[in-house]
Amino acid sequence: FLSVVLAATNASHELMWFLPAAGPDGQFLTRPEKWGLWYLYVHAPYSCLAAAAAVLTLLRNHAAIAPALRTGLLLLTAASIVPVAAAVAYDTGYGPDTIPLVPVVLAFMLPLYSWLAFGARVADFSPQAYETVFQHMQDPVVVIDGRQRIIGMNERARSLLDVSERAAMRAPLDAVFGDGSASIFEAIASGEPKKMMTQSGRFLHLQISSINTNGKSARGGQVLIFHDVSDVERAQLEVRNTEKLLRTLVDHSVNGILRLRWVQNAAQDGMELRCIFANAAAGRFLDIEPDALVDRAADDVVRLSTSGMATDEAAAILESFRAAVNAGVGSDVEVYHDGAAGGRWLRLICEPVGDDFAATLVDVTHEKAKEQHMESIADTDPLTHVLNRRGFEREASRHLSACSDSACGALLFIDLNGFKQINDTHGHEVGDEILTIAARRLLRSLRSCDIIGRPGGDEFVALVPNVSARIAATLAERIAVTLDEAYSIANLGLSCPASIGLALYPDNANTLTGLLRAADQAMYRAKARSRDVPSIGGVALLEKAS
Repeated sequence: FLSVVLAATNASHELMWFLPAAGPDGQFLTRPEKWGLWYLYVHAPYSCLAAAAAVLTLLRNHAAIAPALRTGLLLLTAASIVPVAAAVAYDTGYGPDTIPLVPVVLAFMLPLYSWLAFGARVADFSPQAYETVFQHMQDPVVVIDGRQRIIGMNERARSLLDVSERAAMRAPLDAVFGDGSASIFEAIASGEPKKMMTQSGRFLHLQISSINTNGKSARGGQVLIFHDVSDVERAQLEVRNTEKLLRTLVDHSVNGILRLRWVQNAAQDGMELRCIFANAAAGRFLDIEPDALVDRAADDVVRLSTSGMATDEAAAILESFRAAVNAGVGSDVEVYHDGAAGGRWLRLICEPVGDDFAATLVDVTHEKAKEQHMESIADTDPLTHVLNRRGFEREASRHLSACSDSACGALLFIDLNGFKQINDTHGHEVGDEILTIAARRLLRSLRSCDIIGRPGGDEFVALVPNVSARIAATLAERIAVTLDEAYSIANLGLSCPASIGLALYPDNANTLTGLLRAADQAMYRAKARSRDVPSIGGVALLEKAS
């Protein structure tokens, strides 16, 4: 504005040299007189007004200048005021008459002007830097006026909306944003951030900022900042779909799945591990509704899963589980749950997942039955279906090691007399049948808690726990009589009496090896009697260990 006014006044000054002018007395004025009149009535007042307007404009808009550049602005303002003030002073009669004051002032101000032009670069005070930042913002920005018309947008916004700035200028929001303008109006009305979707299918997060200005064109205007969150929305949608899929898979898993988390205990004095999720299979395995497992202490879940186990075994598993989770490591144990539908073997696997733990219950009842069956096959005599040597020694040793010092019982060592002769005469099939019948007779004569085995050949052993010496002798006599009965096989009546050695514990020995040795020696003494008297049998072939 200052430059235009000065140019106009200078142009009028040049015209004054060519236009005729008359003074008060009607005489034409000379050139110096014309200059004086022009300077007095045109150049001076309009120059002063233009300079004052320019300076006031700079001062009023100093907030639009970057803080780092405001020092240069103040210097520029001062440099503009000084020559204007000198001109006013000279025109009003101040200063020397022989030397023009304004050129002198300008000469003195020349170093300052040079520095402002080349050092401080006051030409860069224009909003070009801010315009550059605005245009290169990563987020789309749209500026609207008080009538909700677009008055500005950056390059990112033009690219997003696929519209030129000229076409969008002064256009209402609904004409540019289409259906998405409804979300913008809601955000403007509420002042709260809003999520919207453009016609091209992009998801935007909208923030509204009011424009605080005295400018009429932007008064009541607002700045709309859009954050393109399409990639985030798609990623979140994929996560939600994945979580839904995982939840479906977990809910329909054949294995029980529980999520355990450390939370503040009820007394508010420590942390405890509690269940925060349980699927349907977990509830089915533990005979409880899955929702009833949620918020239950992890210790209670372990106790529930070991409900079919002995108290000491369940306590040992619980202690092992506590030690594992406190150390932040996994655990893997087999537990037996006794439910309404019957017993169930479960494999309880607990693994740390971040700060939480994931517990998995796997039904291994079928595998456990197969395992037990295989163990039974490995420990059982396939002909007589009593324990073989390995199975008998294992079960008998386990029982004896668990007995207290005051426990009592007996071990019977049985040998079938004449079995080899029958086997050689009538064949192995007849011999096998005699062994099978003898095993059945022993099972009928003894209790279900007694341990019966066939070490090999025609020998049988039986461990009879928790009986006195008198009852043990009675059982041995009954077995001797039972085994002395004739064997009816293939229309043959065969006699195969048994020599029996009886050893008591702890009287004769308190270890399995010692009992077997004592009972074996007693059996051989009884067998020796049968060689001297072939017709002897029954109780006469029973010998007690000494």
